[in-house]
Amino acid sequence: MVRRFTVPGIDEVASRLPVDRFKPSVTFPIRRPPGVSSKLPPWFFREIAYFSYAIPTTGPVDGETTAQEDIFTVSVLTGTVRRITDDRSLAEMKSDRDPAWSPTHTSLAIHTATGGEESRIAVIDRATGAVLQNLVPGHSPEWLDDDTILYLGIVEPGTEDARADVFCVDTATVTVTRITDVGLGGSIGSISWHPSAGLAVGYTEEAGPSPRYSIAVIPAAAVGMARSTGSPVVRAGFTFVTSAETLAATPDWSPSGDRIAVSTWTDGGPGRVGILTIATSSLDLVAGPGPAEPTLRDFGPVFSRDGRLLAFTRGEEDEWSEIWLHTIASGHHRQLTDDGRSRFKGSLDW
Repeated sequence: MVRRFTVPGIDEVASRLPVDRFKPSVTFPIRRPPGVSSKLPPWFFREIAYFSYAIPTTGPVDGETTAQEDIFTVSVLTGTVRRITDDRSLAEMKSDRDPAWSPTHTSLAIHTATGGEESRIAVIDRATGAVLQNLVPGHSPEWLDDDTILYLGIVEPGTEDARADVFCVDTATVTVTRITDVGLGGSIGSISWHPSAGLAVGYTEEAGPSPRYSIAVIPAAAVGMARSTGSPVVRAGFTFVTSAETLAATPDWSPSGDRIAVSTWTDGGPGRVGILTIATSSLDLVAGPGPAEPTLRDFGPVFSRDGRLLAFTRGEEDEWSEIWLHTIASGHHRQLTDDGRSRFKGSLDW
């Protein structure tokens, strides 16, 4: 009889550490427990940014009685949650969503809206949440480089032909350039940028008997050409990397640019997350919840900076969710946050 064993991955080790010895004010280097490698991967000390709102069904949650949407981060090492923006005291609804770390990791691009106003792209300080720049109308920001933010903007708003396309804004000059033109019938719901692999988009066509939710890629050179000429990339310039029959959204490039993490689902079934390998078009799904709660939804996977882990959310759609980590090589799962099913979390960025 052959005995098989696996060496625990670094996130398995992290999940077993006595995290109460680590304090929020600690400075590195820290004492590592015996047996933990001194060559810890870069994601180990990172924070995952996300937006969240409370679900105060039986009483206040963290002092909140409304579903205000704020920006938070959680430490991958300790699970410590830090609130970046705080709108609990506001009388009217304010939405801070979709945080994206700047390349220097010192600030976050978000989209924000108050009351019935149109959402705008803003840059906030990672430590205080203070608004550093209030830019342009739009949502779902993604940094293209140190000085440029990609985002989704509405074309022909207020009409039956309203749709979302990709734009970019120069943070120094606030110059806006249109990057895509999906045309009538299409829309873009999510984006991910890789400097060599290009722009991955979640493309949708909701009209007709069989709506399409697919992942497409626009070459980096085509994005650069659109920026320099002002002529956006039309739908014919998209390369679809999932079939029309596969329902997929929320692409996130791996650091190596050869894989894309996606959310996928079937009609009537709970959502799952997986990794799409570009060269083979194969989609490998991450194991979902156990048989005790088979209807929980997994959504919005993002790669760690070394490509070894995925972070994603698991929960009830539009009700509550928690952040989980998945080690790709070993298949190990670790729940990172636990708010007692009292908060919804989304739009992770590592």
